[in-house]
Order: sequence, then structure tokens, then C-alpha cells
Amino acid sequence: MNVTVRLTGLLVVLLIGVVLGLQTAERGIHKVSGLPEQETQTFSIKKIDNGQMEIAVMGKEVQAAPGQIVNYVSTAGQTMGQAVKEGARAAIDWIARLFEP
Repeated sequence: MNVTVRLTGLLVVLLIGVVLGLQTAERGIHKVSGLPEQETQTFSIKKIDNGQMEIAVMGKEVQAAPGQIVNYVSTAGQTMGQAVKEGARAAIDWIARLFEP
């Protein structure tokens, strides 16, 4: 009986700690990114007339037509991928030349 009471007490304390931790984390997120009703300050997209869009990244505004949206992360990823492909191809060619008769 004594073990059951202690275990129940520990579980209640743990539950209270989890609830308080979640509330504290939510308040911290709201301090960093703003309230959910507000527009985010880090990234926002607005549609303008004639199919153009206005993109704001970290406060810097960029206007682009639908086919001209620049994704810097994608461009960097494609460049790195191409470099890895070329490096792997060069390494395989070098290893293949070692085994040529």
C-alpha cells in the first residue's frame, strides 16, 4: 500500500511538471514568433495583382512572378548535390583506372 501511494504521488508531480513545462514552452514560442493571430515576422507571402507575389524573409521584401520565385535553400542543395555527383563520378573513374589491365 505504501509503494502505491508513493508511486501515485510521483505520477501526479510528474503530470503537473509536464503541464507547467508545456505552458512555459508555449509562452516562449509566442515571445519568439509572435501570437498566432499575428503575421509571422520571419517569413510571409502576400499575393499581389497579376499573379505576382511579395515574399518577406527576415524583413527583406522580394517581389517575384509565379515562375520566378527564388528558393535559396533549393539552389544551394542542387549545387551541393551536383558537386557530390561529380566527386563520386571522379572517384569511381579513378578506382576503375586502377583495375584496368
